[in-house]
Formats: sequence, structure tokens, C-alpha cells
Amino acid sequence: MRHRIVLVILAAVAATSINVEASKEIKPFFTKDTIEIDGHLNEEDWARAQVIDDFTQQSPDEGQPSTERTEVRMLYSAEKLYIGFECYDSEPEKVVANEMRRDGQLWQNDNVYVMLDTYGDKRQGVFFRMNALGAQSDTAVTDGGENLNGSWDCIWEAAGRRHDKGWTVEIAIPFNQLRFKKDDSMVWGVNFGRNIARKNETTQWIQVPRSESWPGTYHPTYQGELIGLQGIASPSYYNVKPYLLGGLARNLSDGGWQRTTEQDLGLDMKYGVTSNLTLDMTLNTDFAQVEADQEEVNLTRFSLFFPERREFFLEGSGLFSFGAGLGDFGPPPLSVFYSRRIGIEDEKRVRLLGGGKLTGKVGAYSVGALNMTTAASAESPLTNFSVLRMQRDILSDSSVGFILTNRQSDLGEYHRNGGVDLFFRPHDQWRMRAMTVGSWSPDPDERDFAWYLSNDWRNDYLHVNASYLDIGPQFTSKMGFMHRRDIRSLMLNADYEVQVRRYGVRDVGAIFNGSYLLDHDNKPIGWDIGVGGDLLSESDDGFSLDFRRFFDRVEEPFSIGDVEILAGDYEMNQVSLMFFSETSRPFAVFGGVDYGDYFHGNSVSLNIDSQWRMTYQLAIETRYQRNWINLPESDLFTTNVVGTRISYALNTRFFTKLYAQWNDSAERASANFLVNYIYRPGSDFYFVFDQVWNAADGLQEHEWTVLSKFTYLFSL
Repeated sequence: MRHRIVLVILAAVAATSINVEASKEIKPFFTKDTIEIDGHLNEEDWARAQVIDDFTQQSPDEGQPSTERTEVRMLYSAEKLYIGFECYDSEPEKVVANEMRRDGQLWQNDNVYVMLDTYGDKRQGVFFRMNALGAQSDTAVTDGGENLNGSWDCIWEAAGRRHDKGWTVEIAIPFNQLRFKKDDSMVWGVNFGRNIARKNETTQWIQVPRSESWPGTYHPTYQGELIGLQGIASPSYYNVKPYLLGGLARNLSDGGWQRTTEQDLGLDMKYGVTSNLTLDMTLNTDFAQVEADQEEVNLTRFSLFFPERREFFLEGSGLFSFGAGLGDFGPPPLSVFYSRRIGIEDEKRVRLLGGGKLTGKVGAYSVGALNMTTAASAESPLTNFSVLRMQRDILSDSSVGFILTNRQSDLGEYHRNGGVDLFFRPHDQWRMRAMTVGSWSPDPDERDFAWYLSNDWRNDYLHVNASYLDIGPQFTSKMGFMHRRDIRSLMLNADYEVQVRRYGVRDVGAIFNGSYLLDHDNKPIGWDIGVGGDLLSESDDGFSLDFRRFFDRVEEPFSIGDVEILAGDYEMNQVSLMFFSETSRPFAVFGGVDYGDYFHGNSVSLNIDSQWRMTYQLAIETRYQRNWINLPESDLFTTNVVGTRISYALNTRFFTKLYAQWNDSAERASANFLVNYIYRPGSDFYFVFDQVWNAADGLQEHEWTVLSKFTYLFSL
């Protein structure tokens, strides 16, 4: 009887769930013409295409028509989908367009975007953003918009043009870059948006509630219908992308300089098994062009989390997400699969011999399988990594799934994780998650379980999230990331925001954060209570002020630089002030100051980031972080991190970048110079120069590398 009652309740919740219905539709016009992507919508078929122009504000005046007219048209051929935006502007000279880099911060410019849900299931999609210069940015969206992969790159074309009535963007997306279930009558989800920077105005074709803010624009729930696609090319295809690498390297080893010649060959292959499934294979993989990680100072006893940047691991990465706190800002407390465990040991790269990855969707099932092998090194033996992930769609917008991971070396050692998870969305404003996972290895001290529950609810003003995480004392995840184990963590976060629109103030908000931490003997090991508020002006400048009181039990001493933190119980207070200026201006600054207790002493932390777009081609970004730590038994301890990134874009296909950093606590300085020329879509030339200095006593040259890398995409 109890099971029947639960089923009846779930059915009733599902039946009364409020989802955005597709009340609008667009039917692209089939074209046989050759559409030149030049920012001019002058081909005759553009005039024959359906026009949509009923855009509605998300902010600042929710539900009101857009203050500037926007027209969108769509065409398609057997091979490509074409989209044209005509953005009229009453003051065209005030259009903000100062970003040309691929995957740059286009949201800080006047921009337009299109969201495509090619399965029409409101669970995943692809997101394309463009500005008036034709600069491109793309994002893979999974898990109903909860997981965003901005490092994913699609092979597509875009061109922008400014004129005396506003600006125009024209784009072409090959169908073989998209994944969909091919049918005689396909219905995709689609939404279009436009952001007007000087007015801080965000508008969409299918309106996204203001309470969802900018993350809501990535939610496939808010979409109309794209209908009428017929006779298009199957996305089953075969791409081969070899690379050739050559260069020189010099490093200081065993007290002497060693110079080596760098030369290598490798291959990436992509095969569209079906319209839904893609097989990626790689041989002797190299990521020489990937930018170095951002320098950080770790003032805790826990590991730092760094984002994945390597191309092979990025496509379909959202499907492999499994854990607790994923999609939130900051490092997750538990992620069962963390791809940086593959090919990186003790912050050093380990050679990737090769592997493969299968991702896609079969009916109601989303499938991901990955297998990679790394070469033996001084840090680790020959090791194989494998992951199997599957999710099944249930109800209208929910899913259930499982994951299996295995890390195994040629020495016979292995470590495995396996678990199941549930994502339940009974209402557009209500999301629930549940997860349980176990760990197994030959060592009995590495066998245990973890589980997680989360409940997230919001309305137009209030957002509340409550969660419980339990990680066993022996639980391990050697292919994942874990903040700490042997914990029972209860968290409650709430924020309230109201729109003022007076005295130059747009929004005022209040925030409460609370957490309580126990070990499995039910002894308190930490708690945290914080309150604060924030203010956003009509000009999009703002600040926040937060007060925090927290308790931390340190069971074993640990060191920060030359300073040792002793075991003990610590109650601490902290106040934080954060500020930021409107980001569409040529010069923008954001940062913060923290002041308070640091275990049995005190500390002050200062962070300042700035961004100066000198022209639409040249940008300079700077970052400065300084910590003053004062402990009774030691002299004042300070740390400094300085970073500068200078970017220059000759056009949307030729980029240069110089990234220099200094971290005095790590006694390291570095510089990375990159030239990237996309000489044809999907094919690149890179020139890379890396220099590292030992900064313990001035700048002493430690190692340098100069490389060139050439890739060429063959599409069959």
C-alpha cells in the first residue's frame, strides 16, 4: 500500500508539473542557393524565409517587448543550417563590439544567440553566441542546462556586419556537427536571444523568467519548435585529423642543462556511427597548445580543483558528470570522474598512448563510454582508465542513470567506483537530485560508500537549496575529485532578491548560507554560518558584503609555506567585500577584500582583476592576489600571485596570446606565448613558446620549450 501511495503522489506531481509549452514555431526555408557567410543577408532565399520578431524582455522590464527590433530568419540545405539575425538599433554608434577572440567573453558585448535542442527532449542542446564582429562562442549543454561545457568547440561559420541601422550576423552550422534522431518528421527545440549591452537588456523569443537570470538562457525547457527539416544529410561521417609537431626544449636536470628535440606524430578520428552516436579515437595524443593552469595559492589543507582544457576530454564531458554539487560555482565536494586524473600526475604531463570514446543517445538512453591508456613514467606505471555512463529519460524532464569507473595499472593494482543517480524535475522551479556510489580496490581500507540528496527550489524572488552529503571513512575515488572523506554534511543556502528600479538601484538581495559537518562518529568537525547582501545598480555596477562565522577542527598539523598550523579546534570570523564594474565598458575591474581570523591568527586577502579592451583586436587582462597572514609564533607571512594576459586578434581566425604569471609562494614564474591560425574550419596551425623560471632568488632560467603544431581535418 505504501508503494502505491508513493506512485500515486509521483504521478500527481508529474501531471501537475508546469513546463513551458512550445507556443511558437519556426519553419526554415529549404535553399538550393550557395549561401555566402559574409554578414550580408542578400541572397534571394533570405527574403523568402519566415521572419520572427516578437522578442520579449527577460530584464530589466520582464515581460515587456524588446526596445529594439530584432529579426531572425532560418534557411537550410542538405548539408547546413543557416541563421540570420538582423539587429536594428536606434543608436547604432553605441553598439558595443570590442571582442574578437574565439570563445571570448561575448556576453559583455551586444550579442545574439541561438539554442538548439536537436533531440527535442528538453534535456540537452548546443548554444551558439555571436557579436557584431562575427566573433564566435559555443557551449555544449547537458543535464537540462545544469552542466555547461564552454570549452567544447564546434566547426561552424559566422560573420558580422555593422551598418547605419544596427548590425547583422549570419551563421552556418553543418548538420554533421550536430547529433539528432533522424526521422521523416523531426521537431527540434530552439530559442533565440539578444543582449543590448548599454541598456543591460536581455530579450528572448521564448521568454526565460527573470528569476532564472543568465543560467536560464541555457535551459532547454524554454524553447519553441523548429519544424520542417527534411532531406538533410545524415550526421554519420568520418573525420580524420592528424597532427605534426616539432620543436626544441631545454631543461635543468641533475644540475646540468639538457637540450632535446621535440618531434611527434598523432591522430584523432571521429566517426558518426549513427545519427545519434559518435565514436572518437585518439593515438599518441598531444595537447601542446593548451594554456597553462592559472596560478593559485592554497591556504587550506585540501587539494585545488582545476578545470579541464584538453579537447579530447571536453566533447560530451557533461554526460560523464556524476557526483555532488556539480554545476555549482567552485570545486565540487565529490566528482566520481575527473578527467584531469588521466595524463597528469603530480602536476606533470604523462604521455597518452591512445584511447577512444563513444557518446550519444539511443532512444531514451544517453550513453557514454571512455577508455584511455597512459605510458609508464617516473610517477606512475602503465595505466588504463575506463568509464561507462548511462542515463535514461523518465517522465517529461527527469532521468535516472549509473556510472562505472576503473583505473588499473600493469602492476595489477586497480581501483573502481560504481553508482546510480536520479535527477527529478517535477516543476520548472523545483529540482531534486539523489546519488549513491561505492568504491572497491584490493585494499579493504578503500572500500566504502557515499550518498547525496539535494533539493533546489526557486520563485521570482527566493531561491533555496538544501542538501545532505555522506562520504564514508574509507571511500576513495582515484579517477575522481573529492574535497574530503569521513563526513556527514548538511547545507542550506537561501538568497532573496527584489527589483527596486529607484535612485539608480536595480536589484537588492540578501543571502544566508549555513552548513554543519560531522564525522561518522557523530563528532562535530566543522560548521559555517554566513549572512550578507548585494546591490546592483542600473549601470550594472555592484557590490556585495558578507559576514561569516565558522568552526574547523584540524586533526593533523599542516603547513602553509614555512608556517605550520597546529592540530586543534578553531572558531573564526570573516568579513568579505566584493565589487565589480559594468563589463561591457572598455575598462572593467572586479575584485574583493577578505578580513578575519586565520586559525589562531588573522589574515587579509586582496584580489583585483581588470580587463582593458584597448581596441576590438587588443585586450589586456591583469590579475593580482595578495595574502597577509599573521600568526603569533611567526613573522608576517605574505603571498603574491600576479598574472597578465595580452590577447591580439588579427581577425576571427588568427589569434595571438601572451600569458605571464608569478607565484612567490611556489617560487615560480612562467610565460606562455601562443599563435593560433585557423587556416580552414577544423584545421589549425599553432606556434607555442613556454618559459619557466625558478623565482627563489631572482629569476633563474629553469626550462623552455618552443614548438610548432600543424593539424589538418579530412572529412570523408
